[in-house]
Amino acid sequence: MAIVGNPRDVSPEELIRRAVELRPMIEDAADETDRNRRVSDDLIGEMRDRDFFRIFQPKRFGGLEYDAATAYRCSLEFSSADASTGWVAGLGIAHQWLIAQFPLQCMEDVWGDDPGAIACGSYAPSGECVAVEGGWRVSGEFHFASGVDVGGWAILGVFFPPETPGGHPVPGFTLAPKSDYAIDDNWRVMGLTGTGSKAIICRDMFVPSHRRVTFADLVSGNSPGYQALQSNLYRYAFLSLVAYAIATPALGCLIGSLRAFTDSMNGRMTRGAVVLGGSRVKDFQAVQMRVGRAEACRRAATAMLFAQLEESRAAVIDRGEVLDVTGRLDNRLTQAKLVEQAVDGMDHLFGAVGGQGIYSSQYIQRAWRDVHAIAHHISFNWDALSAMYGQHLLGLDPQGQY
Repeated sequence: MAIVGNPRDVSPEELIRRAVELRPMIEDAADETDRNRRVSDDLIGEMRDRDFFRIFQPKRFGGLEYDAATAYRCSLEFSSADASTGWVAGLGIAHQWLIAQFPLQCMEDVWGDDPGAIACGSYAPSGECVAVEGGWRVSGEFHFASGVDVGGWAILGVFFPPETPGGHPVPGFTLAPKSDYAIDDNWRVMGLTGTGSKAIICRDMFVPSHRRVTFADLVSGNSPGYQALQSNLYRYAFLSLVAYAIATPALGCLIGSLRAFTDSMNGRMTRGAVVLGGSRVKDFQAVQMRVGRAEACRRAATAMLFAQLEESRAAVIDRGEVLDVTGRLDNRLTQAKLVEQAVDGMDHLFGAVGGQGIYSSQYIQRAWRDVHAIAHHISFNWDALSAMYGQHLLGLDPQGQY
């Protein structure tokens, strides 16, 4: 049922309350989400009705323009019920911010007739982009488009043609409606199964010239969208905001697993195959230590996450600053570290589940698979991200995405 009222009147606290309220529905649908390898239209519809996709959407198009902490507190609630759902929903929320970086005419294309429209995305520049009169022709395959089944638009990474003769191609994003591309159902994986991160196929697709934003625009604090909207929310650097949408589900896995594990310990007894039968599992020190270590990882990751979000919010929103290299790297380090902490905590906890925990019906086995899938995302390679930050501290040029 749709939420009645002006979405601009919805407070951050109310949005978080709605996220908590939605968590049982996500939990009940999690097996189906995993089986179908996608989040259902009904569940996305419930999220749309509850105004979550308006968190970063411009007020000009009926959005709320709220802070990152609100968005990612909601994401943690979704992800603690099911990481795939949290991943797709988090990107649906964050992509509203990304659409708002494009020229105003592009925003009108997306939200003019449908303010509830959301987008999937494939970030790595791919395919072929050829300049033609009035825009470009795009062809190729664009992989890992999470939520492609529920997104009405796709944000596609491309190399735009050089802007000057003999110049280099310009990396950036373009935007296309679902009617203009095909979907290759190639998503068969061990974790994040329900994200439906399939491939998008474009065949000589025309893209008008106003549907373009460059990677340079997205770290400048002065994108075409910011120039039109004049809201400090749109002065963030791209990865300093959007990448949290796919980092927070890892922490959500740990939060949900701690909840599920501690609940399962009530009345659980050993059977005596290796240790004394009839003993309470929660009385074993090894189990207690694993739970304690997992909780320490959860606390460390949560503290780091919200401290960094607040530091960036104060700089960008309150003071109107553009994040410098240090500010952008601080966010990248935080994103990668919270994923590493989540994996560490999940491994501690999963070591104590016993044979019961490996059944496909158990929440914790899916969360364990999901958190390891998240850790394999190129954006969170801990070796690369920690080295990149070390390079910066040592006065070298950081090598990587920030």
